[in-house]
Amino acid sequence: MVWTSGLSGRIVEQGEPGYEEARRIYNLRFHKFPRLIVYCQAPIDAANAVIWAKQHHMDFRVRCGGHSYEAYSSLDGGLVIDVSELTHIEIDKAAGTARIGAGVRLKSLYDALWKQGLTLPGGSCPSVGVAGLTLGGGYGFLSRAFGLICDAVQEIEVADAYGKLIRANDMLRSDLFWACRGGGGGNFGIVTSFAFRVYPIGDVAQFTASWDYSDLEKVIRFWQNWAPHTDSRLTSNLNLPAEGLGDIGANGVFIGIEKELRSLVRPFQEAIPPKQLTFRSSTWIEAIRRLGGKEVKQVKFKNSSTYAYKPLSADALQALSKNLQNAPGPSNLVSFVAHRGAISEVASEATAFPHREALFVLQYQSYWQKDRDASANIQWIEQFRSSMLPYTHGAYANYCDSLIPDWPKAYYAENLAKLKQIKQIYDPDNLFRFEQSIPVQQEDL
Repeated sequence: MVWTSGLSGRIVEQGEPGYEEARRIYNLRFHKFPRLIVYCQAPIDAANAVIWAKQHHMDFRVRCGGHSYEAYSSLDGGLVIDVSELTHIEIDKAAGTARIGAGVRLKSLYDALWKQGLTLPGGSCPSVGVAGLTLGGGYGFLSRAFGLICDAVQEIEVADAYGKLIRANDMLRSDLFWACRGGGGGNFGIVTSFAFRVYPIGDVAQFTASWDYSDLEKVIRFWQNWAPHTDSRLTSNLNLPAEGLGDIGANGVFIGIEKELRSLVRPFQEAIPPKQLTFRSSTWIEAIRRLGGKEVKQVKFKNSSTYAYKPLSADALQALSKNLQNAPGPSNLVSFVAHRGAISEVASEATAFPHREALFVLQYQSYWQKDRDASANIQWIEQFRSSMLPYTHGAYANYCDSLIPDWPKAYYAENLAKLKQIKQIYDPDNLFRFEQSIPVQQEDL
């Protein structure tokens, strides 16, 4: 253990008990074997790990929830600096703020905030870590009302490339603060905690609808002209499975009473009558627990994304439909999540997240268990995304995809140049690097 002198926190080395569980990756398509994993139990542990890695010339990755689609939060033969045990939550209800450890998962976050009648506009997957979600932007079923979760950040604490713990906010290191709201995780330092503005929440109303697959194009046409423009208290999605894999589905959460929600949904209901439509009222915490569902068995998957800045044309719908008809199976779909509302009230250059003007995000998804299905599913995702590029563009950094050719531009658009400049300032030696980390150099990749 002498060689680990200087490290602090909980250390798991390759070959030790608990190593197999510690190295486990959310996407079972990948297997990585780090030499050791340091679980930070205090912010100083992250700073010490950076210093130690520099002294030992060891590559490292930063991990929170471990949900990186391409397993970028792990590596072979190096060090994983894991912040998942930084789970403190301090809430000041009177001030409307909360200080959150970087390792907190969404389920724990929502549960703790709900006890005070508060929440944040994060996602619905309960095991996602707040750090990765926030650093990449972070949207969910309250985002049209409250904005992205990164918009609620007031301050961050960061272990920087020199092994120092520093703070960043609107007044102090405002450039770093800007970059860490949408610029992606693992690029500038290790965020150890966030101070958030939090939002009062109580009861909500929810709708769930389904249509026969034959209504695909009609449902998309209506939803894309309705969902991004309706009352901003309503955020909805649309789930489009591959042909033969089930009905088209939509659901949404409305911050208000069921009667109002029924009125908002009525034009959709009358234009394309669903085969099933249900409404229910509940507390916010009950709604997000339903939406998060039960923890499902981990599988292998390949996902990608683009953004729609204008309604999909007839040609776009034809391309989308063709891809869904030619899916390889066993589980393929594309989902849309409505944007605009409070998301677009923040300027595209106000934070590092650039896709403020999008109507909705498209997430292309493939899931499988048998290795023989991998190649066909990966190719299908790549083909699907490529075929939609004449009609949509960009990509969501939190849905990282190793096959996007010009990924820096896709993720960060017009904010890329500024992100590179900030990288040069805070990490000139490119210590924080991975396969799709922001480069130090000013020239484009």
